[in-house]
Amino acid sequence: MKFNLIKKLDKKKTKTYFFRIFLLFVIFLIYYFPVKANNNLFLEDNFFPEGITISKNGNIYVGSLKENKIVKFKNKKKDSELFVPSNSNGLMSVIGILADDHNKILWACSSNPGVTNYPSDNPVSLKAFDLNSGEPLQSYEFPNSGFCNDITLDSNNNVYVTDSFNPRILRLNKSQSRLETWFENDAFKGEGFNLNGITFTNNNIYTVKMNSGELFKIGIADNGKPINFTKIDLPRPLNAPDGIKAINKKNLLVVENKGSLTHINFNKITTLKILRDDLDTPTTVAIKGKTAWVLQAQFGHLFGDEKDVPPGSFEIISVQYKPSILTSLKKLLNFLN
Repeated sequence: MKFNLIKKLDKKKTKTYFFRIFLLFVIFLIYYFPVKANNNLFLEDNFFPEGITISKNGNIYVGSLKENKIVKFKNKKKDSELFVPSNSNGLMSVIGILADDHNKILWACSSNPGVTNYPSDNPVSLKAFDLNSGEPLQSYEFPNSGFCNDITLDSNNNVYVTDSFNPRILRLNKSQSRLETWFENDAFKGEGFNLNGITFTNNNIYTVKMNSGELFKIGIADNGKPINFTKIDLPRPLNAPDGIKAINKKNLLVVENKGSLTHINFNKITTLKILRDDLDTPTTVAIKGKTAWVLQAQFGHLFGDEKDVPPGSFEIISVQYKPSILTSLKKLLNFLN
Protein backbone atom coordinates (compact mmCIF):
# COMPACT_ATOMS: atom_id res chain seq x y z
CA MET A 1 0.00 0.00 0.00
CA LYS A 2 2.76 2.39 0.98
CA PHE A 3 4.75 1.44 -2.15
CA ASN A 4 1.73 2.13 -4.40
CA LEU A 5 1.23 5.52 -2.77
CA ILE A 6 4.87 6.49 -3.39
CA LYS A 7 4.53 5.28 -6.98
CA LYS A 8 1.45 7.46 -7.49
CA LEU A 9 3.21 10.48 -5.99
CA ASP A 10 6.25 9.97 -8.26
CA LYS A 11 3.96 9.72 -11.27
CA LYS A 12 2.27 12.95 -10.27
CA LYS A 13 5.62 14.71 -9.87
CA THR A 14 6.69 13.47 -13.31
CA LYS A 15 3.52 14.88 -14.90
CA THR A 16 4.06 18.22 -13.14
CA TYR A 17 7.67 18.29 -14.32
CA PHE A 18 6.74 17.71 -17.96
CA PHE A 19 3.91 20.21 -17.70
CA ARG A 20 6.40 22.83 -16.51
CA ILE A 21 8.73 22.02 -19.41
CA PHE A 22 5.85 22.40 -21.84
CA LEU A 23 4.83 25.79 -20.43
CA LEU A 24 8.42 27.04 -20.54
CA PHE A 25 8.60 26.01 -24.19
CA VAL A 26 5.38 27.90 -24.95
CA ILE A 27 6.72 31.03 -23.23
CA PHE A 28 9.92 30.73 -25.23
CA LEU A 29 7.98 30.63 -28.51
CA ILE A 30 5.78 33.57 -27.54
CA TYR A 31 8.73 35.70 -26.44
CA TYR A 32 10.91 35.09 -29.46
CA PHE A 33 8.10 35.18 -32.00
CA PRO A 34 5.83 38.03 -30.87
CA VAL A 35 2.34 38.05 -32.33
CA LYS A 36 1.38 40.71 -34.83
CA ALA A 37 -2.17 41.64 -33.96
CA ASN A 38 -4.57 42.50 -36.74
CA ASN A 39 -6.78 45.03 -34.94
CA ASN A 40 -5.02 48.10 -36.35
CA LEU A 41 -6.75 51.48 -36.46
CA PHE A 42 -6.87 53.99 -39.33
CA LEU A 43 -6.79 57.79 -39.37
CA GLU A 44 -8.19 60.22 -41.90
CA ASP A 45 -6.27 61.34 -44.99
CA ASN A 46 -3.61 64.02 -44.53
CA PHE A 47 -3.59 63.53 -40.77
CA PHE A 48 0.17 62.93 -40.31
CA PRO A 49 0.02 61.72 -36.68
CA GLU A 50 2.80 62.43 -34.17
CA GLY A 51 1.62 61.75 -30.63
CA ILE A 52 -0.50 58.96 -29.11
CA THR A 53 -1.73 58.21 -25.60
CA ILE A 54 -4.24 55.86 -23.96
CA SER A 55 -6.38 56.62 -20.92
CA LYS A 56 -7.12 54.00 -18.25
CA ASN A 57 -10.59 53.41 -19.68
CA GLY A 58 -9.05 52.41 -23.02
CA ASN A 59 -9.70 55.57 -25.05
CA ILE A 60 -6.94 56.26 -27.58
CA TYR A 61 -6.01 59.88 -28.37
CA VAL A 62 -3.94 60.87 -31.41
CA GLY A 63 -2.55 64.30 -32.32
CA SER A 64 -1.94 65.62 -35.83
CA LEU A 65 1.25 67.37 -36.87
CA LYS A 66 -0.36 68.89 -39.96
CA GLU A 67 -3.98 69.46 -38.95
CA ASN A 68 -3.43 71.00 -35.47
CA LYS A 69 -6.05 68.79 -33.83
CA ILE A 70 -6.58 65.72 -31.65
CA VAL A 71 -8.94 62.83 -32.35
CA LYS A 72 -10.20 60.09 -30.05
CA PHE A 73 -10.95 56.41 -30.56
CA LYS A 74 -13.41 55.37 -27.88
CA ASN A 75 -12.56 52.07 -26.21
CA LYS A 76 -13.08 49.17 -28.66
CA LYS A 77 -14.28 51.52 -31.44
CA LYS A 78 -12.67 51.47 -34.88
CA ASP A 79 -13.71 54.97 -35.96
CA SER A 80 -12.23 58.17 -34.56
CA GLU A 81 -14.09 61.30 -33.52
CA LEU A 82 -12.87 64.87 -33.31
CA PHE A 83 -11.82 65.60 -29.73
CA VAL A 84 -9.85 68.88 -29.83
CA PRO A 85 -10.53 71.07 -32.91
CA SER A 86 -7.77 72.74 -34.91
CA ASN A 87 -6.22 75.75 -33.15
CA SER A 88 -8.23 75.23 -29.96
CA ASN A 89 -6.45 76.92 -27.04
CA GLY A 90 -3.87 78.26 -29.52
CA LEU A 91 -2.90 74.71 -30.51
CA MET A 92 -0.30 74.53 -33.29
CA SER A 93 1.17 71.25 -34.56
CA VAL A 94 0.44 68.58 -31.96
CA ILE A 95 3.62 66.78 -30.94
CA GLY A 96 3.63 64.61 -27.78
CA ILE A 97 0.38 64.02 -25.88
CA LEU A 98 -0.34 62.34 -22.55
CA ALA A 99 -3.52 61.24 -20.76
CA ASP A 100 -3.39 62.25 -17.10
CA ASP A 101 -6.15 60.14 -15.55
CA HIS A 102 -5.52 61.38 -12.00
CA ASN A 103 -6.15 65.03 -12.88
CA LYS A 104 -8.53 64.33 -15.82
CA ILE A 105 -6.26 66.28 -18.17
CA LEU A 106 -5.03 65.61 -21.68
CA TRP A 107 -1.61 67.24 -22.00
CA ALA A 108 -0.36 68.25 -25.45
CA CYS A 109 2.88 69.75 -26.75
CA SER A 110 2.18 72.61 -29.16
CA SER A 111 5.07 73.55 -31.48
CA ASN A 112 5.54 74.75 -35.05
CA PRO A 113 7.78 72.60 -37.28
CA GLY A 114 6.61 74.58 -40.31
CA VAL A 115 4.30 72.04 -41.95
CA THR A 116 0.92 72.81 -40.43
CA ASN A 117 -2.12 73.64 -42.56
CA TYR A 118 -2.80 76.48 -40.12
CA PRO A 119 0.29 78.72 -39.91
CA SER A 120 0.56 80.26 -36.50
CA ASP A 121 2.91 82.45 -34.55
CA ASN A 122 1.51 81.31 -31.22
CA PRO A 123 4.17 80.68 -28.55
CA VAL A 124 5.55 77.18 -28.06
CA SER A 125 3.51 75.79 -25.17
CA LEU A 126 2.32 72.88 -23.12
CA LYS A 127 -1.48 72.74 -23.45
CA ALA A 128 -4.03 71.28 -21.05
CA PHE A 129 -7.45 70.00 -22.17
CA ASP A 130 -10.23 68.29 -20.25
CA LEU A 131 -9.69 64.54 -20.66
CA ASN A 132 -13.42 63.85 -20.95
CA SER A 133 -14.70 66.75 -23.04
CA GLY A 134 -11.65 68.15 -24.85
CA GLU A 135 -12.42 71.65 -23.57
CA PRO A 136 -9.34 73.90 -23.18
CA LEU A 137 -8.17 74.35 -19.60
CA GLN A 138 -4.77 76.08 -19.58
CA SER A 139 -1.68 76.95 -21.61
CA TYR A 140 1.89 77.00 -20.26
CA GLU A 141 4.36 78.89 -22.41
CA PHE A 142 7.91 77.60 -22.85
CA PRO A 143 10.37 80.03 -21.24
CA ASN A 144 12.69 81.45 -23.92
CA SER A 145 10.83 79.45 -26.59
CA GLY A 146 12.19 76.08 -27.80
CA PHE A 147 10.38 73.00 -29.12
CA CYS A 148 7.89 71.22 -26.88
CA ASN A 149 8.29 67.56 -27.80
CA ASP A 150 7.21 64.87 -25.34
CA ILE A 151 5.60 64.57 -21.91
CA THR A 152 5.62 62.30 -18.86
CA LEU A 153 4.32 62.33 -15.28
CA ASP A 154 6.08 61.27 -12.09
CA SER A 155 4.43 59.46 -9.17
CA ASN A 156 3.47 62.82 -7.62
CA ASN A 157 1.77 63.97 -10.86
CA ASN A 158 4.38 66.58 -11.72
CA VAL A 159 4.68 67.07 -15.49
CA TYR A 160 8.03 66.76 -17.33
CA VAL A 161 8.58 67.96 -20.90
CA THR A 162 11.50 67.63 -23.31
CA ASP A 163 12.80 70.58 -25.33
CA SER A 164 14.32 69.48 -28.66
CA PHE A 165 15.98 72.84 -29.38
CA ASN A 166 17.47 73.59 -25.95
CA PRO A 167 19.43 71.12 -23.76
CA ARG A 168 16.86 70.91 -21.00
CA ILE A 169 13.94 69.09 -19.46
CA LEU A 170 11.22 71.35 -18.10
CA ARG A 171 8.85 70.62 -15.25
CA LEU A 172 5.42 71.85 -14.30
CA ASN A 173 5.20 71.36 -10.55
CA LYS A 174 1.66 70.51 -9.49
CA SER A 175 1.80 73.40 -6.99
CA GLN A 176 3.00 75.97 -9.55
CA SER A 177 1.49 77.68 -12.57
CA ARG A 178 4.46 77.90 -14.95
CA LEU A 179 7.06 75.71 -16.60
CA GLU A 180 10.58 75.83 -15.19
CA THR A 181 13.84 74.21 -16.25
CA TRP A 182 14.22 71.10 -14.10
CA PHE A 183 17.44 69.66 -15.56
CA GLU A 184 19.91 71.07 -18.10
CA ASN A 185 23.04 69.35 -19.39
CA ASP A 186 25.56 69.82 -22.23
CA ALA A 187 25.07 66.15 -23.14
CA PHE A 188 21.69 67.18 -24.53
CA LYS A 189 23.25 69.62 -27.03
CA GLY A 190 23.63 68.80 -30.72
CA GLU A 191 22.64 69.62 -34.27
CA GLY A 192 18.98 69.62 -35.23
CA PHE A 193 16.55 67.67 -33.03
CA ASN A 194 18.03 66.64 -29.71
CA LEU A 195 15.93 65.43 -26.79
CA ASN A 196 12.80 63.62 -27.88
CA GLY A 197 10.81 60.94 -26.03
CA ILE A 198 10.55 60.85 -22.24
CA THR A 199 9.10 58.39 -19.72
CA PHE A 200 9.03 57.76 -15.96
CA THR A 201 9.40 54.58 -13.92
CA ASN A 202 10.80 53.60 -10.49
CA ASN A 203 11.52 57.24 -9.59
CA ASN A 204 13.67 57.76 -12.68
CA ILE A 205 13.21 59.81 -15.82
CA TYR A 206 14.38 58.21 -19.08
CA THR A 207 14.86 60.28 -22.21
CA VAL A 208 16.35 59.74 -25.67
CA LYS A 209 18.42 62.02 -27.86
CA MET A 210 17.24 61.68 -31.43
CA ASN A 211 20.27 62.81 -33.42
CA SER A 212 22.81 60.69 -31.50
CA GLY A 213 20.77 57.61 -30.54
CA GLU A 214 21.59 57.98 -26.83
CA LEU A 215 19.49 57.00 -23.82
CA PHE A 216 19.76 58.90 -20.53
CA LYS A 217 18.50 58.31 -17.00
CA ILE A 218 17.95 61.00 -14.36
CA GLY A 219 16.87 60.12 -10.84
CA ILE A 220 14.40 62.19 -8.84
CA ALA A 221 15.40 62.97 -5.25
CA ASP A 222 12.91 63.16 -2.39
CA ASN A 223 12.91 66.95 -2.73
CA GLY A 224 12.10 66.67 -6.45
CA LYS A 225 15.54 67.71 -7.68
CA PRO A 226 17.46 65.74 -10.36
CA ILE A 227 20.16 63.30 -9.19
CA ASN A 228 22.40 60.56 -10.59
CA PHE A 229 22.45 61.63 -14.23
CA THR A 230 23.60 58.67 -16.35
CA LYS A 231 24.13 57.88 -19.99
CA ILE A 232 23.07 54.26 -20.40
CA ASP A 233 25.43 51.96 -22.28
CA LEU A 234 23.56 50.33 -25.16
CA PRO A 235 24.65 47.47 -27.45
CA ARG A 236 24.29 49.94 -30.33
CA PRO A 237 23.11 53.53 -30.81
CA LEU A 238 19.35 53.80 -31.27
CA ASN A 239 18.37 54.68 -34.82
CA ALA A 240 16.76 58.14 -34.55
CA PRO A 241 14.84 57.34 -31.33
CA ASP A 242 11.53 59.13 -30.93
CA GLY A 243 8.82 58.06 -28.48
CA ILE A 244 9.69 55.98 -25.41
CA LYS A 245 7.41 54.28 -22.89
CA ALA A 246 8.16 52.35 -19.69
CA ILE A 247 6.65 48.88 -19.33
CA ASN A 248 8.09 48.51 -15.83
CA LYS A 249 11.33 49.40 -14.03
CA LYS A 250 13.36 46.89 -16.08
CA ASN A 251 11.76 47.25 -19.51
CA LEU A 252 11.15 50.08 -21.97
CA LEU A 253 9.70 50.32 -25.45
CA VAL A 254 11.34 52.81 -27.80
CA VAL A 255 10.30 53.83 -31.29
CA GLU A 256 13.19 54.15 -33.72
CA ASN A 257 12.18 56.70 -36.33
CA LYS A 258 13.87 54.78 -39.13
CA GLY A 259 11.28 52.02 -38.91
CA SER A 260 11.42 49.96 -35.70
CA LEU A 261 9.69 49.30 -32.42
CA THR A 262 12.37 48.11 -29.99
CA HIS A 263 12.27 46.51 -26.54
CA ILE A 264 15.00 47.60 -24.09
CA ASN A 265 15.66 45.33 -21.12
CA PHE A 266 17.87 46.19 -18.10
CA ASN A 267 18.35 42.75 -16.51
CA LYS A 268 22.06 42.61 -15.55
CA ILE A 269 23.12 43.70 -19.03
CA THR A 270 21.15 46.04 -21.26
CA THR A 271 19.71 44.30 -24.31
CA LEU A 272 17.80 45.50 -27.36
CA LYS A 273 15.22 43.39 -29.18
CA ILE A 274 13.45 44.67 -32.30
CA LEU A 275 9.75 43.76 -32.22
CA ARG A 276 8.84 45.29 -35.60
CA ASP A 277 11.18 46.64 -38.27
CA ASP A 278 8.74 47.32 -41.12
CA LEU A 279 7.14 50.58 -39.94
CA ASP A 280 6.90 53.78 -42.01
CA THR A 281 8.44 56.58 -39.93
CA PRO A 282 7.04 55.48 -36.56
CA THR A 283 6.97 58.28 -34.02
CA THR A 284 5.46 57.35 -30.68
CA VAL A 285 4.04 54.40 -28.76
CA ALA A 286 1.35 53.91 -26.12
CA ILE A 287 0.71 50.82 -24.01
CA LYS A 288 -2.53 49.19 -22.90
CA GLY A 289 -2.29 45.78 -21.24
CA LYS A 290 0.06 43.67 -23.37
CA THR A 291 -0.54 45.71 -26.52
CA ALA A 292 1.67 48.50 -27.83
CA TRP A 293 0.06 50.97 -30.24
CA VAL A 294 2.53 52.56 -32.65
CA LEU A 295 1.96 55.47 -35.02
CA GLN A 296 3.12 55.28 -38.63
CA ALA A 297 3.60 58.97 -39.40
CA GLN A 298 4.93 58.70 -42.99
CA PHE A 299 6.89 61.93 -42.53
CA GLY A 300 8.87 61.21 -45.68
CA HIS A 301 5.79 62.52 -47.52
CA LEU A 302 5.91 65.70 -45.46
CA PHE A 303 9.61 66.54 -45.05
CA GLY A 304 11.60 64.15 -47.22
CA ASP A 305 12.14 63.03 -50.78
CA GLU A 306 8.56 61.77 -51.10
CA LYS A 307 6.83 65.02 -50.16
CA ASP A 308 5.34 65.33 -53.65
CA VAL A 309 3.99 61.77 -53.46
CA PRO A 310 0.63 61.22 -51.70
CA PRO A 311 1.01 59.12 -48.53
CA GLY A 312 -0.77 55.83 -47.96
CA SER A 313 -3.35 55.24 -45.25
CA PHE A 314 -2.33 56.48 -41.82
CA GLU A 315 -2.34 53.38 -39.66
CA ILE A 316 -1.95 52.81 -35.94
CA ILE A 317 -0.22 49.45 -35.60
CA SER A 318 -0.98 47.18 -32.64
CA VAL A 319 1.86 44.93 -31.50
CA GLN A 320 1.70 42.33 -28.76
CA TYR A 321 4.81 42.94 -26.71
CA LYS A 322 6.17 40.62 -24.05
CA PRO A 323 8.13 41.45 -20.88
CA SER A 324 11.53 39.91 -20.20
CA ILE A 325 11.53 36.12 -20.53
CA LEU A 326 13.18 35.95 -17.10
CA THR A 327 10.26 37.85 -15.59
CA SER A 328 7.80 35.50 -17.30
CA LEU A 329 9.67 32.41 -16.09
CA LYS A 330 9.79 33.68 -12.50
CA LYS A 331 6.04 34.36 -12.52
CA LEU A 332 5.35 30.93 -13.97
CA LEU A 333 7.53 29.08 -11.48
CA ASN A 334 6.03 31.01 -8.57
CA PHE A 335 2.58 30.08 -9.83
CA LEU A 336 3.43 26.39 -10.18
CA ASN A 337 5.04 26.24 -6.75
